[in-house]
Parts: sequence; C-alpha cells; structure tokens
Amino acid sequence: MSIRYFATNRDCENLGREFSRGERLGLQKGGYHFVDMEAYMSYYLSEVDAKTMPKSVIVNKSQETVFKEFLENEKIGRVVICVHGFCVNFHDAQSWYSILTDTLKHSKSLKDKVVTDPKNQNDIALLNSNNVKKRELTAFIGFSWPSNGNVLSYLSDQGEARSSANVLANLIARIRGMLNNPSVNLICHSMGNFLACHMFKQLVKEESIPYEPDATKLEALKKRISRDTAEPEGKYFVDRYIMLAPDVERRHVTKCVKILDNIGENNEEAQYVGQFYSGLEHLVGQVHNFYSRFDGALAISNFEKAPRKAIVSAKGMLDKLTFGMIDFLERNPDEKWEQRLGSSQHPIIATRNMKSHNAVELSGREIGHSDYVDSKEIAEEIASILVSPLE
Repeated sequence: MSIRYFATNRDCENLGREFSRGERLGLQKGGYHFVDMEAYMSYYLSEVDAKTMPKSVIVNKSQETVFKEFLENEKIGRVVICVHGFCVNFHDAQSWYSILTDTLKHSKSLKDKVVTDPKNQNDIALLNSNNVKKRELTAFIGFSWPSNGNVLSYLSDQGEARSSANVLANLIARIRGMLNNPSVNLICHSMGNFLACHMFKQLVKEESIPYEPDATKLEALKKRISRDTAEPEGKYFVDRYIMLAPDVERRHVTKCVKILDNIGENNEEAQYVGQFYSGLEHLVGQVHNFYSRFDGALAISNFEKAPRKAIVSAKGMLDKLTFGMIDFLERNPDEKWEQRLGSSQHPIIATRNMKSHNAVELSGREIGHSDYVDSKEIAEEIASILVSPLE
C-alpha cells in the first residue's frame, strides 16, 4: 500500500521555473506543495540520480485532489502524517513508510481500514463503501523535508529540520481546518522527531502561528495552541505523536524541579526545563517513544558528558569517524552529551503524557535504526495507539 501524496518543502526554489506566477504563489502558500509519488517514482526510476522534480509530478490543485477528494471524505476519521529522518532521499521516504502502511493494514486494529492511495481500486472501494461507517478509515500521507541523503551532512540536516518545523505546522493547520474534523496523528522517524519537537517548541512559545487565511479557522487554531479548549477532541494540536528511534536528547524532554510535590504548581521551582518539554506537554495528547538499545545509528549522537573533553581533544583523529560532530560539541557543550530517546526508555521526569515502548521486547529480536517498519508486533502496537481514545 504505497502512500501516494507527500507534502514537501524540497526543491521549492525550482517552482518558479515551470509554473506561472499565479500557480507558483498558490503552490508556495504554507511553504510546501504536494507531490504525486506515482508520477515521481516513474520519473525517478527513469533517471535514478535525479535531484530535482519536474512539473508533471507536482499536484497543482491539492485542495481538490488531496483534500476534497481524499482527506475530507466523511469516512476518514484519522489522518496520519509520516515524517522521515536524517539522510533520506525523497524516493526512500516514500518506500520506507509504504512498508509501514503495508504492515499496518494487517494489524487487528486497522485491518481493512487503512487508506493510502485514493486512486487505487481497493482504496476507492473503501472510501465509497456502504459497509464502512463515518470516521472509520485511517488516511496516511507523507511529509518530506530537505534531508539530502548524504551521511556526511548530519549538521546541515539538523538545520534543515529546524527550518522545516513551520512548514509542518502549516500542513497540520490545514488538516485541522477540514470540515470532517479527523484526529491528527504524527509518526516520525529519527531526526524527523527533532523537526516535530522544534515545531511544538515554536508553537507553545508563540514564536510562530501556522498559516491559515480563514479568520474563523485561525481563531479555532489559536484556541488549540493556547489550550483554551477543555474537550480532548479539540484540545490538542496533534492528538497522537509516535516517535520511532527518535534522534532527540532525553534531557530535552524533561523538567527538573527542586520539590517534586510542586510540579505544575505556581510555587514550582524548576532547576532545568528541557527545550521540548512544554510543547510536548501542552500541544500533544499522547506521546509514544519506540526505542531500541541495539540502534547503532544513534551512537553518533550518544556522547556522554564525562568523556566529552577527551573526545574534543582527539578531534583530529575522530573528525572523519563522527561526520563533523566534534566541531558541534566544541561550539555547543550542552547540546550533545546525553543519550538519545531512541536508545532507551524516557526519563522518569519526562512529560507525563509520554510512554515508552521497547521495540526489542515487542518484536522478540534485535531492532536496528530502520527496522521499525516491518515488525508485525510494532505495527500492532502502533495501530492500537492510533485508535486509542484521548483523555
């Protein structure tokens, strides 16, 4: 079950080359455009080393094609946005998450209720079936950011992830404005979680407001972000957030206080509040961390604080082995010393809406950085999360 539609801010600078001014302005609203992945894969596989995308793969009228004809269907009750990680080409993102949806369609909770391609005959039948109830289907789309597919570009990809946070927020805001009002859920892998956490951080600090031209919808959106709504269905910006092998520092999702009994009270004295703590606490209904201690790819990031100086002193020898991480450590001594969430259970002082899932225990085998998508047991756990009620 391949995901047909990906929203992306890749290759935006080339939109002006093949589109008229009016078309270009329409495509650039929100900072992203949609790509028909069937058309893109046809183009990519004919070229193999293609770095840009032709006009023919871009969905010019996404309001009709993606939203009205697909996501706004009354049978859709959940929308899941899939965000890839570091060092991922566009075609790889589509292939990787399509493996996950292929696995999810066999799960007990979502069996025969997954829709990824509204032009596929099976999905068309589901969307038009009299035997499918309103809000019973789960729709999947992708979001791809400019991760350049180069293993040596860890730091530049981190910068791209930060700058893409606003764009993802705009996409979610657009889905939040749909009349069928589906739940909005995120599944992010690796550095895609770094992107999502920065999005929540920017929103909760009111550093940015998502793009929404409709005044009524914008007001409703602001209520979600400011947490003015009491009901669970209207309370969160993202209802369920599933983190697969998150490349996010554990410390950044914690709050350290002097007196535990005062957490959340006006007299609370915090010694440290992680930069992602408040966004996850206030803007997300459920946060689920899937981790594996056999994740070798996250070892690049998992430098402990104690040996940091020794690592920096050995800079010359280790530069090539660490893909430039030494320079980053030297400039930012507080950034890269604690373990990643994707390597272990979340700390006990993380946000209260966070739950960790041991991928190794679930699967009964070692799980590497990219092994989450084809484990039947992990898919069952993800599916049960997606259909679970909010509190």
